[in-house]
Amino acid sequence: MSLLLLDRIPIEIFYIIFDYFWAHEILHSFNNISNYLDSILSNYNHYLINFESIRKSHFDLVCRSIRPEQVITLILSDKIETVNQSQLFQSLFSIEQFTHLRALKLIELDDDGESFFSSLYKIPRLLSLEINTKINVPLIERLPSLETFIINIPSGIHFNLDPSISIIQFKQLRHLTLSNCSCRQLQKIFDQAIQLTSLKISITFFDSDELHAFINFHQEKTRLSSLVSLKLFINGGGHKIMRSYVERFLAPLQRLRRLELVIPSLAEHSFLDAGQWERFLSSHLSRLSTFNFIISSWSSGTNIIDQYRRPFWLNRHWYVACNDDHSSLLTVPYFASTLINNPSVPLSPNCTTLPIEQHHIFYDCVTDFTFDSDECKLLSGYNYVKNLVLQCSYIEDNVVDLSQVQSFIVSTPEWSLYKIITLIKEEMPAVNSLTLDYAYPRVSYQCLENISLKQVKKLCLPEYRNFEGIKPFDWSQLFPCVERLHISINSKSQIKCLLNQFRNLISGYFYVGFGHQDRNKSIQITRSWIQKQIACSKGKITKNFTYRIDNQFSFSLCLWIGEDDEISENSY
Repeated sequence: MSLLLLDRIPIEIFYIIFDYFWAHEILHSFNNISNYLDSILSNYNHYLINFESIRKSHFDLVCRSIRPEQVITLILSDKIETVNQSQLFQSLFSIEQFTHLRALKLIELDDDGESFFSSLYKIPRLLSLEINTKINVPLIERLPSLETFIINIPSGIHFNLDPSISIIQFKQLRHLTLSNCSCRQLQKIFDQAIQLTSLKISITFFDSDELHAFINFHQEKTRLSSLVSLKLFINGGGHKIMRSYVERFLAPLQRLRRLELVIPSLAEHSFLDAGQWERFLSSHLSRLSTFNFIISSWSSGTNIIDQYRRPFWLNRHWYVACNDDHSSLLTVPYFASTLINNPSVPLSPNCTTLPIEQHHIFYDCVTDFTFDSDECKLLSGYNYVKNLVLQCSYIEDNVVDLSQVQSFIVSTPEWSLYKIITLIKEEMPAVNSLTLDYAYPRVSYQCLENISLKQVKKLCLPEYRNFEGIKPFDWSQLFPCVERLHISINSKSQIKCLLNQFRNLISGYFYVGFGHQDRNKSIQITRSWIQKQIACSKGKITKNFTYRIDNQFSFSLCLWIGEDDEISENSY
């Protein structure tokens, strides 16, 4: 479209279009095209900023082009591909400048978000706060009147959230997601959150007191009458979960329309009884329109499945299935597995109530597939696999649609590098992330001399540290367009070599595996040394990068590299 035609499109149309894109996408597409478009960008006040996994150049563009009061959504991340982002951001802005901010998401910040929390109450329009952490949540003293509050903690990590959120006021809260919250703290929240309509909660019974608090939850006359959506994850912590416990918790929630229940272990066998569910739901949760569950018990065989073929379940399209070893009963397709490890036989109709014409769902929903056996014969096709793991010497034809795969992990030395490259080049055009997780591959330099895969943007080499002493191989000749590199190293010289080879890097993660570093030969790196290596790689002097070095137990270096020099060193 010509510039003249773009300038004739009404402003309102651009605003409608912009509402569907992130800020960096809008600026990258429309910035500096014409004075008319620049004026529209300057006056648009509903920018959604997502800095998760963003290129440093796009981060710089957004920070340079947008005023804080134009932003309504902000996502910040200090994960390894955008290291020290929050520190850099706070050197450019203070959070209270974002006067129209409605939603804030903080992902694994170095200080767990503590530097932001003290000022959030100064953002009067903030309605949603989401915290993704894996270490801790600092004390949150003052917040504006939130409608949505979310704390996400990775599965398997437990710490007490109560001290962090104990003095927050939740009077306007409508949507709440918490991990590791105690029943006592949950009762306090509900007593305040009289408008709460949606709850996602994970409860672990570490001791008998916590179990007792759950069983007697409603004796405290907690206000839950407005709740319409509940996602409940119950971990027994070694205690057997009785059906009566859960029924006593759910029975007063008579306005529920959507219920999700997960009990990963030690569930009483009566949880699988369809008749008991029918009676309980009809008596107490008659408004329920959506019911999804995954319950692990000792047996969920075909005799259990047959109970769910009654009209009560089929008329509501509440279909169930049991997993491969019949240890869990789950609703489908909601809880159908997206991860498959080399299945040998198709799903039996006796193992599910899903109509047979819909059984393709069990294959279509699979996004992660692992070939781990040469002997297993696969009978069904998986057409939407995005992440493929190879742990054996053979891939059967027509099992996985290789053209859809985006991430490819090879964990067996039985595949030569030439064979891997050839497979990707000929059959896997969508692969942009490659991991070679095995010892040094059998490389025929003559065979690879004129081959390159420009499609690979992310390369992971967990065994690269073992390559020292072997004839050096320039990986960038095979993968000339790699932008993100995760790689194990054992020396400072390897980092220098890799930065010189991969000249298009925007992020790098160099690490010594735990137990692999000789403490007498510890790696010592300074900012000036990093700057020198990046300058050699880019062919120009640059200060536009952030880094983090962790050498407390082993060694790791994270880099986030700009493609120009827009933000000066003094900014961080």
